Amino acid sequence: MAAGAPGPLPSAGGSSELDRLRSIVSSYFPVYETRIGPQSVLLAVHTDPATLEGKFDALRRELWPLQYVPLLRRQSGEEFIEVVRRPPMGPSRIWVNLLLLAGTILTTTFAGSLIWLTYVGGNSLGWSDFGWGALYFGLPVMTILALHELAHYVVARHHHVEASLPYFIPVPPPFLFGTFGAFISIREPFPDKKTLFDIGAAGPLAGFAASIPIAIAGLYLSIHSPVLPLTYCGPTILGVSYGNLLVGQPLFWYALSAFFPPSLVSLSPLALAGWVGILVTAINLLPAGQLDGGHVWRALFGERSRYVSYAVVIVLLGIGLYFYYGWIIFAILILFLGARHPPPLNDQTPLDVKRYVVGACVAGVLITGFVLTPLAAPPGSIGLGTADSQVLAPPPGSAIAANLSISLANLDPIAHGFLFSTSLAQVTVMNGTLAENLTGVALASWSANSTWTFYPSSGAAITQHGATFDLPSSEYVRLNATGTTPSQTTIVIEFSNTESAERTVIDWQTSEFCGSSTDTGGTASAQFTTSWV
Repeated sequence: MAAGAPGPLPSAGGSSELDRLRSIVSSYFPVYETRIGPQSVLLAVHTDPATLEGKFDALRRELWPLQYVPLLRRQSGEEFIEVVRRPPMGPSRIWVNLLLLAGTILTTTFAGSLIWLTYVGGNSLGWSDFGWGALYFGLPVMTILALHELAHYVVARHHHVEASLPYFIPVPPPFLFGTFGAFISIREPFPDKKTLFDIGAAGPLAGFAASIPIAIAGLYLSIHSPVLPLTYCGPTILGVSYGNLLVGQPLFWYALSAFFPPSLVSLSPLALAGWVGILVTAINLLPAGQLDGGHVWRALFGERSRYVSYAVVIVLLGIGLYFYYGWIIFAILILFLGARHPPPLNDQTPLDVKRYVVGACVAGVLITGFVLTPLAAPPGSIGLGTADSQVLAPPPGSAIAANLSISLANLDPIAHGFLFSTSLAQVTVMNGTLAENLTGVALASWSANSTWTFYPSSGAAITQHGATFDLPSSEYVRLNATGTTPSQTTIVIEFSNTESAERTVIDWQTSEFCGSSTDTGGTASAQFTTSWV
């Protein structure tokens, strides 16, 4: 409904206008009293519950072209029809709808191209990436949104309620999906509970139904996803890494995934489009304010729904603090648009049983489609065991030797490639009868005689000389997601030096590719202390 305060009171046009209104109302309901207020005319009427809904809707449709709106009210056991001036509506600007549609097609196509580029492991965007991104992501997402809004529009027109064409909302990167959805503007008040329920439920159910085959086809394609090296991190746009995101699994998505191999490497763009459809539908069904769920909940539970609406805002703020900051923005948006849903014109006629059944299905979609953390970067959690060193018999030409070993565990829910390095932090030698910690040139000279040998899973030993050891990126250690095999391993490095020492302290640091904090990911460190006394 367009914004704007009611115009002059209906009686301002003179007694003939008042008589006309009374005559129209009395043609549907017997009028036994008329009261004139500053902004409305209040007519006490007799109603028959069996015919109330149909007659009131016919009255509404007759008064609407005359610039009036009727409201059915019950006060002190009496039924009243209050007639107010219809608020003014702005002109329809279809060019705005078309402009937003074109913009959203562009942004979802661009988002899809980045998602496709990440999916196939590319390094720079080409025209083919835009084509495949549009086909496997942009088009499916736009289809889901369009069917959602088309269902709203068709049902609104079926109930003779004026509604606008869809307004799509384009969003450029770094927002991952290229759109914040779409909406239609209901250009007049909801006439009754049934209409309010039908319009509110139609869009989410249509969008959800469209998302299911898209998600299933996408999961099937995900079985054949290309296997990318763990060193590939994907493009990063304004701080958002497209190749380093975890997708939350709603209950419905978890159930769908159960029919496919559990070892999916990555989601195809088509599967991600289906996931977006399921999540957006669930968000729209939150029972708050002007959301679709707010419409449905208001129709089902009347004025009591306002308490649920406020509770939803509080819950969103809570989970926003602990799980996903985006929910805080969403809670603020609900408050901005209005957490309390206005009543329909006829708030008396009850819903039938079949709508309560559909309402239960709508609640099921909300429960199974919602997820506390929709998107997240892997935390980059690395588990380290105790750094242990064991003195070895020095090889020929060396004065000291030791085995340095430490267990390394991947605590992230996805596989990672790990690198590590070592460096001498402290060397203690005997100077006569006194122990002396080497520094500066002396430390550098002693460290230069060090030899480090690591045996990777490939079997070929990697030997380096000098003060440090850096594992080449091509020889990274692969660890699968936590809870799988292998998600941990033991790193063993042989260390030796041609010069003797009483004690050495060696720093050890590991890092993972594509972690959450930096380009090289999460890090962890430890120290080896070895004594040759």
